[in-house]
Amino acid sequence: MTQVSKDVKPNATYSEARIADLEWPKHRSAAYWEYRKNWVEYPKRMYTSDFPIHIDIETTNICNLLCPMCPRTIQIDNGTYVDIGTMSMDFYKKIIDEGAENGLCSIKLNYLGEPLLDKYIVERVKYAKEKGIIEVMFNTNATMLSEEMSHKLLEAGLDSIFFSVDSISRERFNKIRIGADYDTVVKNIINFMKIKNDGGYKHVQSRVSMVVMPSNKHEVEEYTKFWLPIVGQVGYGEWVEHASTQGVIEAYNPDFVCSQPFQRIFVMYDGVCTPCCVDDGRGYVLGDLKNNTVKEIWHNERYTKLRDAMTKGRYRDIDICARCYVPFAKTST
Repeated sequence: MTQVSKDVKPNATYSEARIADLEWPKHRSAAYWEYRKNWVEYPKRMYTSDFPIHIDIETTNICNLLCPMCPRTIQIDNGTYVDIGTMSMDFYKKIIDEGAENGLCSIKLNYLGEPLLDKYIVERVKYAKEKGIIEVMFNTNATMLSEEMSHKLLEAGLDSIFFSVDSISRERFNKIRIGADYDTVVKNIINFMKIKNDGGYKHVQSRVSMVVMPSNKHEVEEYTKFWLPIVGQVGYGEWVEHASTQGVIEAYNPDFVCSQPFQRIFVMYDGVCTPCCVDDGRGYVLGDLKNNTVKEIWHNERYTKLRDAMTKGRYRDIDICARCYVPFAKTST
């Protein structure tokens, strides 16, 4: 189903920063590279496929940290965070089964929660890989990434893991990642990489990322020098003060096209679906998987309305898009 076929340049919501000479791309399949090509091309053509390329599945919204820049922490502080919980395995399997039947290429097993606090995480990775999902990945704060867990995840078939580490200063890290211990996190990541390399898991992608804020922006070069030899990829995201993005942004970017509505859908642990990574407050609910299928929601009136706004250059007609910082965000280099 094609919306528009003109060539546009969608604004990126994430871009890689520093990349070493990597081994993992050499060990990915032709199917992987085809899916990654479509990931880029579909938004350029504003093309809506029959089924999403990717699903972000928040298997749990529980986290063991209270990072001040995280929207979860902000919502907890102001009393707007939803009830906490974990998705059942039966419900999860229903999502994966539908995806496998419809050519789903990839899943990310987290959103606002910490995936390693999900007691089913290894089972979830294994089930998705057995069903033929090309890429299974998640972000983690690495606090719970024990050697035992590292072995289990790799054996289950995890394809990509992204570590969130915001400083190489012990004191500064512990102030940013409230509830985490710098030495433990660094040790866990180094151990994971050793287990991965010694075990011959050459296809597994790893990356360490920093949220660049006033308190740590001076660390970027030193941070890169420390982590790049260890993990191979280092990423940087620009800090956004979420409390300042609640009102409509009066400025308008006529060249903005959001890539996410043409690539993915987000599924919260309770089945509620939203369109993008910025909608942490569930401001534009697309539907509920307790009542509909992924495919039905992907093509429903509400999602179609959002895509139409993008294709017609009227993104501000959608409330959450009118309040979004992404049209004006700088991409990492």
